[in-house]
Formats: sequence, C-alpha cells, structure tokens
Amino acid sequence: MHILISAVSSARHPSGICRHAANLAKCLSGEPAVSRVTLLAGRWQVDYFRNAFGLESDAVTILAADVENNARARNWWYYRKLPQIARGCGADAVHLSFPAPVRRQSFSCPVICSLHDLYPYDSPRNFGYTRVLFNRIFLRQCLDASDAVICSSDFTLSRLRQCSPRLVPQKATRIYQTVALDPGNGNRPGQPEIAASPFLLTVAQHRRNKNLQLLLSAFAELRQQEESTNRLSLVIVGAEGPETANLYSLVQRLSLQQYVHFESALADIELCRLYQECELMIVPSSIEGFCFPVVEALRCGSRVLCSDIPVLREIGGSHCHYFSLNQEQTALALAKAISSAMLAPAPMPFTSDRFSAKEIAPQYVALYSRLAARIGATTSLQFAELDAVRHDRYAS
Repeated sequence: MHILISAVSSARHPSGICRHAANLAKCLSGEPAVSRVTLLAGRWQVDYFRNAFGLESDAVTILAADVENNARARNWWYYRKLPQIARGCGADAVHLSFPAPVRRQSFSCPVICSLHDLYPYDSPRNFGYTRVLFNRIFLRQCLDASDAVICSSDFTLSRLRQCSPRLVPQKATRIYQTVALDPGNGNRPGQPEIAASPFLLTVAQHRRNKNLQLLLSAFAELRQQEESTNRLSLVIVGAEGPETANLYSLVQRLSLQQYVHFESALADIELCRLYQECELMIVPSSIEGFCFPVVEALRCGSRVLCSDIPVLREIGGSHCHYFSLNQEQTALALAKAISSAMLAPAPMPFTSDRFSAKEIAPQYVALYSRLAARIGATTSLQFAELDAVRHDRYAS
C-alpha cells in the first residue's frame, strides 16, 4: 500500500500541522502493510521536515511541490495538481494533513482528511475577518469531498458533530495523533543562554487561542509576588503569527525583555532538551484540538500545567496540573498555579502507548484498507453496469 501525505502549507517553520504530517509519515513507514510513504511539502518546508523532524530516511520519500507560497497558488495546487501527482505516483490513498480544497472526482483512490480543530468557528480571531470566511468555505468543501475525516481527539469529534451532525456518522472517526518525539535524543538548544538559569517553557504558535499574553502577564505577577523567582526566565517556542507584535509589545510594557526568550525553529533534539530541563511546561490555551506539547513534555518527564479545558483533560489526564480560566484575576491565579506546580515532585516520564505508533498505525491502515476495498467494489460495479449497457446495445 502506497500512502501519499500532503503537507503543503504556508508554514516556514515547524508547526503543529507539519509535526502531524511528519509523525504520520514515521508512523506509517513502520507498518508491514505499507510498502511506501511519500510526503509532499512546499520547497520552503523540505529542509525542516528533514532536519527539524528527522524525517530523512529510506522509508519516507519527501517530494517538493512545484507551487508558489501564497494562498491562491496553494489552494489551486490542491484542487488541480494534487490529483495528477497521486495518479502519477500510483498512490493507494491520499492523506491530507489538514483540510484543503480538493476535487474528489479527480482522484482514483480514497482521500482522507485530518481534522485537528475547528478554529475557523471556535477561534476566528486567529485568521481575521476576510480569511476566516475563506477558511470556513474550504473547510466545509474538504470535509464534504473527503472519503473519511480523522479527528485528532474526542473533543474535536464532538465539535464536528455539533457543526455537521450528518457528516459524522457517514465518514468521521477519532484517531489520536501519534507522538514521535524521542526523550533519548535530547540535545542542548542552539542558544545556550536559554538554559543557563531556571526557566518556564511554553510551546505554541503566536495565536489568540494560545493565551500567551495571559502567560506573560502571569509571569510578571509571579516575579512581583515571589522574590525567589527573580532568576526565572520564560522561553516561548513557536512560529510567529497574528499575535506576534502584541506579544513583543507586552514584553516591553512589562519590562521583561531580559527574562523572555522567543524561539521559532528548534529541531526536535533541542526541543526535547528544553522539555527535560524546564522547571515547568505551561499550556494556558483557551481551546485546542489535540496539543502535541502536552504529550511531548510528559514523555520527557516535565511537570506540566494546563488550562482546565476538556481536550487537555482528555489528553493529559491525571498526569498534569490544571488551573481555571474562569476567574476574575486570571493572571494572578495562573501565577499562583505556576508557583504551586513548580513545588510538585518531578514526574516519571510518560510511557503510555495511547499515542504511540504501535497503537495508532494499525488504526490508519485498517481505515485505508476499508476505504480502498469500498472504492474498488464501487468501481467494479460501475464497470459491470457499463458492460451490461454495452451488451444490451450490441444485442439490439
């Protein structure tokens, strides 16, 4: 079985969607039923798929898509060019690593879409007024066109059920994300001053739902409330986004320039070391679809403090500390929660198979096989009907 994974996106640095595509490729490449895995990425993405995610191997072929990095060109490429590539390389299934506009009738194999979240509806400020309208249109079109929709969590599946109640019984299922970060491959980050003193860590793109402004305010409160935190710094790892300018401005207003470090392009081996050495990993998001950093941090033995929202409870369970976002002085409450969580004993590394390739890969393969068999049966029936029509014509 040859699986073609499409990961062409605007991202010029590692992002959650890119990480999902890389993890999916690694996950499938170890399955006996999968003979070949091809990953399609933009020219601007190929290097970090190979280097940051360690995806350079004989088991996965990375191809650079011939497309410009702008929204119009990428959407046209998905709609017109991707079907040609799938036919040309003999793919048995095409897996979209995120919703993109596709023309289903142009494919001769199943098309599967990974749905991480419903941010165009749940967090529209991530996109802006005009872009969110197009994102909603493309999301709906892709969900309708795909043969199967794989939700990354029960929470995402439940949100999809609310938004598209008819679609879920027909084609939606939940398969957790596979997490490939290896705690044994930690390496010191490229900028050693980051880990020169005790530090808090968060891993998130600069988007509104990540609540990074709340975290900065809480960090300032923590430094004011407790003298023992004067040497503490905050490391924010994540690609720039709509909130970047606001975050830098807030750092200036709070006079935190010496204590806040922004990083955007760390390799997995560097990220792993930050998870292992941080005093506390913090995820203050208002909404998530899955949240790789929670599982990665737990696998590396981090203390983890999360906002108390359903999906983070689903993913982190009893292994994390939680704080409520529904408080009048949320920044002060978060500062107190950080102080308390840092005093907790460091946990043992998380070793559950729930997000491992061993657990997840067979679920993907079973889905691909069912879809391929169903489409094959439909094609055979169509040919049989065509032969019957031809026979009738000749007989008459």
